Amino acid sequence: MVFVRIKKNKGKEYYYLVENYRNSGKVCQKNLKYLGSVVPNSTMLRTLKEEFTEKKVQKIIREGIKFMPYKIDSNTLTRAKSIKEEFFYNLNNLSEKAKKQLIQRFKTGYTYHSCSIEGNTLTRQQVDMVINKKESVSGKKIIELREVENHEKAIEYMLNENSDLSIDFIKRLHKILTNGTKELKSNRNSSDYDPDFLEGEFRKDQRYIEGADFIPVIPELIEYEMKNLIRFYNENKYQIHPLELASEIHYRFVVIHPFTDGNGRMGRLLMNFILDRSGFPMIDISTINREKYLYALSSENTKNLTEFILLELENYINEVFPKKK
Repeated sequence: MVFVRIKKNKGKEYYYLVENYRNSGKVCQKNLKYLGSVVPNSTMLRTLKEEFTEKKVQKIIREGIKFMPYKIDSNTLTRAKSIKEEFFYNLNNLSEKAKKQLIQRFKTGYTYHSCSIEGNTLTRQQVDMVINKKESVSGKKIIELREVENHEKAIEYMLNENSDLSIDFIKRLHKILTNGTKELKSNRNSSDYDPDFLEGEFRKDQRYIEGADFIPVIPELIEYEMKNLIRFYNENKYQIHPLELASEIHYRFVVIHPFTDGNGRMGRLLMNFILDRSGFPMIDISTINREKYLYALSSENTKNLTEFILLELENYINEVFPKKK
């Protein structure tokens, strides 16, 4: 929670908007904004509270932290910083129209790839038709169309969320991601039939994942493990580099597998939630590298997942900002 702090210099009082945070077990303080030498009134404080949302404060704090390696080495962190700087340098040199086009292109590609990784058969062009042109596609399952529509809405909701990561937010995000699919899964004649499917609520039954080396936690322990996930995030959000933290949360979430469906898409959304509010570019994992991604995700060493994600980001930057020959 941001608050106003008074600092005195040569008998004069000066006001700053500050935030306390923990790093390596120590309470640290970050000056967010100099307010001047006049006592801020209630109107100014209300405006500041609206301006300095949790999302904005987190970006400011993380920008000033020198992160130590968690599982990857310092050279990889240096490379991550360089890639981030290259991305935003190129992005800021674009016209406003080009920026909007690139952002929309990313959302379309991200929706296509994330849904396709989980078996959705719509092509990228068809995803564009559904979410950007609001057109239907013949010959496809209704649930597939709903999945891509919902995913695009989930991205927008995630990006506009000002509060921090929490179980409540995760459930709300899942409800948006799966909205309207329960009715489709309740049809006994459907190949997607799942009578135990829940929207925005943790599963009540045991699930098993074909091809995975782990067994998702039993339903009775989901709430406990999710609380541990949020606790880990809160304890490390200003200690572990955003790229490593995003990988760690993604991996731990998938292993818990808290929902009846949509856990892969949710894991990637939460990964990008952390990256976005850390001032880091979001990641679009390509279907071309699906096997490499699933291997990195199942290796039980998030170092592999972090390095894979960094490589995906590097490939994406080279694609949208090709270097001059």
